[in-house]
Amino acid sequence: MKIFIHEDLNRIDVLDERFYTLDNKTFFPSVTTVLSVYPKGWGYNDWLKSNGYNADILLQRAGERGTNVHDAIERFLIGEEITFINKDGRENHTLDEWQMICRFMEFYERTVDPGSEMGIETMLFSKKMRLGGTADLVCKINGETWLIDHKTSNALYKTHEVQLAVYKDMWDEVNTPKIDRYGVLWLNAKTRTDKEFQGKGWQLKEFTKNHDHNRKLYDHTRALWDEENPTYVPANKSFPNSFKKEKE
Repeated sequence: MKIFIHEDLNRIDVLDERFYTLDNKTFFPSVTTVLSVYPKGWGYNDWLKSNGYNADILLQRAGERGTNVHDAIERFLIGEEITFINKDGRENHTLDEWQMICRFMEFYERTVDPGSEMGIETMLFSKKMRLGGTADLVCKINGETWLIDHKTSNALYKTHEVQLAVYKDMWDEVNTPKIDRYGVLWLNAKTRTDKEFQGKGWQLKEFTKNHDHNRKLYDHTRALWDEENPTYVPANKSFPNSFKKEKE
């Protein structure tokens, strides 16, 4: 969620991150919010049943891991130094997170054309599609423009393909150069050998060739989502920022 502090009003506004807005009046759902109604399949549902009440905890931890890895990658790409263990011995990341960050660094050094980043955590808006999203990385690889989404999940799902197909069209709607190829940089892959677009524990998995099919899947999913959310607006909340008992 996004939190805005208004010191002059002693108020905190909490904005639901599942929605994007250009003017604070018209709101667009995010691509991932729309795709949340897409079935993840038997394997995912079986995992939920097997873990019972622990499933929510595991999903929360996985989400926190993904957020921390994404944040570290973004900081690196904009020129900040990222550190595993400080001089005082305090860890900034878990070992699992740092391993994934190291895998990104290997991918970046081996694959991305130097200095070619043209989009880092770029907000995407489409009035035409009534949609918002965030592109993790747009860069050049071997002279071609790639749109890349970082994933730290234990598995990849069909929704990842559909998400990137939509991101490509959203980017192309207002940006140049257009996207030539796109895929997921999977930082939790089971790969054990080095080859093009792959290393130990990471893999750049491309989905470009299935673009038209995945866009149709999105359109069908969006129709279902719109049916259940005819008047969608974010669940904004406001709170006082502080309390103090007055002296009697």
